[in-house]
Amino acid sequence: MEELPMILFTVIAQMAIGAFWALGFVQLLGRLRKLPGESIDRVTDTSLFAVGPLLVLGFFAAFFHLNDPFHAPFTLLHVGSSWLSRELLSGVLFGGFGFVFAACQWNKWLTRTLRDALAVLTALSGLALLAAMSGVYCTVKTIPAWHTPAIPVFFFASALLTGPLAVALSLLLVWKKALSATDTVSAPESWKDWRQHLAVGQISDDLKSLVHSAMQILTIVSAASGIIIMITYPAYLLGLHQQGGAAAHVADVISGGFLTCRLILLGIAVVGAGVFAFTQIRLHSQPTTTLTVLLCGSLLLAFITELLGRAVHYEGLWHVGLNTVQHVIAP
Repeated sequence: MEELPMILFTVIAQMAIGAFWALGFVQLLGRLRKLPGESIDRVTDTSLFAVGPLLVLGFFAAFFHLNDPFHAPFTLLHVGSSWLSRELLSGVLFGGFGFVFAACQWNKWLTRTLRDALAVLTALSGLALLAAMSGVYCTVKTIPAWHTPAIPVFFFASALLTGPLAVALSLLLVWKKALSATDTVSAPESWKDWRQHLAVGQISDDLKSLVHSAMQILTIVSAASGIIIMITYPAYLLGLHQQGGAAAHVADVISGGFLTCRLILLGIAVVGAGVFAFTQIRLHSQPTTTLTVLLCGSLLLAFITELLGRAVHYEGLWHVGLNTVQHVIAP
């Protein structure tokens, strides 16, 4: 499939954005509980190792979609008029701010206030990237399946479906690792001491409570986002049918096997995260094997269903008055 690079880019980038927002939420929740910043960092810094590579992987995949990847910088010349240019710029800003923030956070460079400012800039860049991604598609008036408010809903919900689940799983692993630790961990002396960044050591009861609460909230946010996606699809398809003509034809085209599989897997992921995983977290004061399986399975299903959803999205690439006629008269 020639659209595979863009499918990977959009899904992975949205996951990275959602994960960064989720980490910010954990930090905010900890500070509202009056926990020291250094203590909160011990359960969130590990997850930063995943966000950066996710975005880099997504951009690497997107470059395969270009005829000449070296021409990509020229798209920045049209930021004022092109959503594609805005997407590239905001993606570079998100990746750049995220990299600088992660480096400063891991090595404790700059003051906490300045690091917080970098985190805010990264989060806002992620928001801009999601908005630009949506604008690239929903502003194309000649493609009925894309020229709809449902596209931003799908993209933002995708970020809040996969990102928080990834962070919840990361927190679970930190929680499990802390239980087996015998001592505390000192700060790394240099960026080369990557094992120290991944180390957790023993954590206090207050930190355990933070992890416990954050995981419950993140699984609910993820499940709620999945429900929003499922609710949006009927309205989306109904809107296309009501337009008639090419739009109705496209609605019939995309209402096939991919969409059915997507909704089934999405439903399973929502139940797995929002019901079973949430219940496991709430009822147990210690991480369980069942919870690990539930979170891993829910995240995997959520990621797969988003790939299928993006395949449905590109299956809707039918221009008004062009593809429909060609499809009808083709031998």
